[in-house]
Amino acid sequence: MNTHELPNYRQFKVTFLGPTNHRGARVKITEPKRFVDGKTVSVTLSYDYAIGDIQQQAINHLDGLGFKLMARCSETNSYTILCNNWGLDFIELTA
Repeated sequence: MNTHELPNYRQFKVTFLGPTNHRGARVKITEPKRFVDGKTVSVTLSYDYAIGDIQQQAINHLDGLGFKLMARCSETNSYTILCNNWGLDFIELTA
């Protein structure tokens, strides 16, 4: 299989930020830079205890912004959500 035959998706990493003395628990969604001059973009949301799952909270947030959710995967301390929003369908990650 050739590299260009595989779909290319945008990657969003989801991590949990524990509470501190001054802030409650939070969920951080990060999109790494995609090219040399690019910038890593992230948003930090208050942890939603009603949802109780950082992956679901991130999915709800990205879906609410209009992202086309395509796949998910996980690591020991984080989740990754893949979206297909390029070209005219490009959406900025915002809070």
